[in-house]
Amino acid sequence: MTAERPVVKPRLPSIPDYRSGYIDLRLQEFLDSLGIAQWPIDCVKLLSGMRDSDKYRIRIGYAGEEVSDGLDAATNYVQRLGMYQIVLSRSKIRYPYRKSSDRRLNFTIAHEIGHIVLEHLLVPNHCKTKEEIRMEDLEADEFAARLLMPQKLLYSFNYYSVNAVASFLNVSNTALRMRLIHLDATHLIRARKVKSCIRCGNTRFSEFAQYCGVCGQSTAQGCRGIRRIYYPDEYPIDSFKRALVCPKCHRDIRHGTGDRCPFCGTCIFNFCSGFFDPGGSVCSCANPGYARYCEVCGRPTYYQEINCLKDWQDCYTIGMAPDAEHRDANYIMNGKFMKGRKQE
Repeated sequence: MTAERPVVKPRLPSIPDYRSGYIDLRLQEFLDSLGIAQWPIDCVKLLSGMRDSDKYRIRIGYAGEEVSDGLDAATNYVQRLGMYQIVLSRSKIRYPYRKSSDRRLNFTIAHEIGHIVLEHLLVPNHCKTKEEIRMEDLEADEFAARLLMPQKLLYSFNYYSVNAVASFLNVSNTALRMRLIHLDATHLIRARKVKSCIRCGNTRFSEFAQYCGVCGQSTAQGCRGIRRIYYPDEYPIDSFKRALVCPKCHRDIRHGTGDRCPFCGTCIFNFCSGFFDPGGSVCSCANPGYARYCEVCGRPTYYQEINCLKDWQDCYTIGMAPDAEHRDANYIMNGKFMKGRKQE
């Protein structure tokens, strides 16, 4: 395995604490207003959603090469129209993202969104000093970094490689490295790795597990997942794997006897569904309370079959598939219809 390059911490420009707090406030308001609660974020789709929403009046266009002054994107607020105009350099649009340099577009768009959300554009540039303009660019960069790479999320990865984590987050390798440096968290790259599912990030495996209990992925495919997620038992169980609360009627059954809920008759063990299938191969594995799939044979568990467990995707969102829709990117590339952003 190729060794990671050592990270040298450069001297970073700082944003005043009161402005940093303002960025956090506006970012949270932005996330709440659009219902954003899952990562990674695809800013091509995000910008399209903002354009179509009632809250943001945005027009998107493109330029053949550089937008202006060597910039990859530029945004202006047109006061007479009450509208933001975003122009992207067509030569920089490579979507869907396939490599690190392609993913720079995601940060570029997030930077422009930052200028809008932080209300930088309501005052024209000619009314500002060079230092004020420079500080606004720093704030837009910080907004983009916090939007795409939340600090808490960065601590949930196995850093087998910077590129793998950056790819998940839809950012360039450079953007991720700079974010870790800024947070003084470069130690994460060298931190001990935790066994996790390559599909769902589950970190809970029994000694005999041949399949992931959360998503059903075969452990033979490897357990070097990028994400590290602890999926809790949705129903408490005892040391014999008996449910203490009925998964169906939710009544306390800790003092009950037998293998069925005395109130509704639901089985209190999260058996492999094959245990109840007389026509199939019998697997009698009693699985943990979080298991959607049998750790021995990979079939759905009893709790999963009777719809008592939440979808694991609620805790984890996988990256875009190669055949994902490109409608939003095509709109930008062929749009009918300015602060700027250089690629990092």
